[in-house]
Amino acid sequence: MLFRLNACISVARRSALFVAFIALSTSWAPECRADDMAASAPAQAVPRGASVDTESGTISLIDTKNALIVVTVPGHEDRSYSAKDFPDVLNAVKVGDKLTASFLEPYVTELTPAQGAALTLLDRTAKVTQHSPGANQEGFQALRTFSGVVVVTGINLKLNLLTFEYKSGTAHSIRVNRPDLVTVMRSLKRYSHVRLAYESETTVTISP
Repeated sequence: MLFRLNACISVARRSALFVAFIALSTSWAPECRADDMAASAPAQAVPRGASVDTESGTISLIDTKNALIVVTVPGHEDRSYSAKDFPDVLNAVKVGDKLTASFLEPYVTELTPAQGAALTLLDRTAKVTQHSPGANQEGFQALRTFSGVVVVTGINLKLNLLTFEYKSGTAHSIRVNRPDLVTVMRSLKRYSHVRLAYESETTVTISP
């Protein structure tokens, strides 16, 4: 009789543990899905105004007719800077000059749901916004803009970071700062198609 009683108690304990495990697993599941949405985003945001990347290249073409400075960057597509608003820059540089560009953290200017729209490549432009001639080193400021239809692959709600891919399948993460666009971002779901536009300020230095 004592053996049978202990066996019943043992079975009851195992049943209670099993029920507790199921309850714990059920309550933890939504948190797993939320963490998964943020998994592809960086662990820490870059402070606004901080330089996030640099690249170096060589001026390969100066198109005076269209006011363009074309830069060849090893391992990347050629970069073009429009100098229509500052044509004097075209006279301050020459083919063969070395160029180093420092990019500040990009900021989102448009985030609009576009469900059903096909993904696109990012349309990229760069224009000179300020010319800074110097005695020892030539330089200018430029604004790069990117726009296109992308797919959302991750949202980090703690850092307001949006991770996305465009048509080529390349993934990027960008922090959303504007309150109205943060609200839009928080309403999105994974694999939503959105029309995205963002800008990045660039400091360019040139040496012969």
